[in-house]
Amino acid sequence: MIEHILEYLANNPPGIWAGPLLGIIAFVETLFPPLPGDILFIIMASWAMTGGLSFTLTALFGVAGCFLASCILFFIGHSPGRKFVDGWLSRKMNPIRVEKAKSLIKKHGPAILAGSRFIPGVRSMLVLMAGTSGMRFTVAALPVAISAIAWYIILSVAGSIIGNNLEAVEEFMKQFEVWIWILLGVIVVGLMLKKRLFKRRQQE
Repeated sequence: MIEHILEYLANNPPGIWAGPLLGIIAFVETLFPPLPGDILFIIMASWAMTGGLSFTLTALFGVAGCFLASCILFFIGHSPGRKFVDGWLSRKMNPIRVEKAKSLIKKHGPAILAGSRFIPGVRSMLVLMAGTSGMRFTVAALPVAISAIAWYIILSVAGSIIGNNLEAVEEFMKQFEVWIWILLGVIVVGLMLKKRLFKRRQQE
């Protein structure tokens, strides 16, 4: 699919619809993962910027699409769709793990949502579960926006530097995901050590 898109881009200059198209890509990728929307966004961002779309607008269209889709996911998980989501999750995951995830989001929801776009494989699910956990939208909106802003700034930078070379973009995303997992691992280990030290101090 992406190869056909690259062929089209090579033969057609970007029009005024390039910006809204970036927003649609971010929207669809957020709402229906695991579509390869990040790779497609980088390629399309590079193409749009060659046509004069500013870096700022490129990132903003991505943020807008992602944030809108995140709001929909949040409200799907909230009161109207909570029973459906709970039932679906109970069939797909161990109910104990689901409850632990909800408890974790209740305790550290804003921090988790602020980094949600950087957690591969579950980032959209985290927003959905934030709604299911009963978190208020006024609490969730800012960290979700921060996460989207940081993510699409990075993708827009990648588009401006790497260009529309599919192999280079795919390699960038692979390496970037590896470093994200390393960072998440370091954070988890750090938190575990902090918790253990706190328990030791309480016991002394």
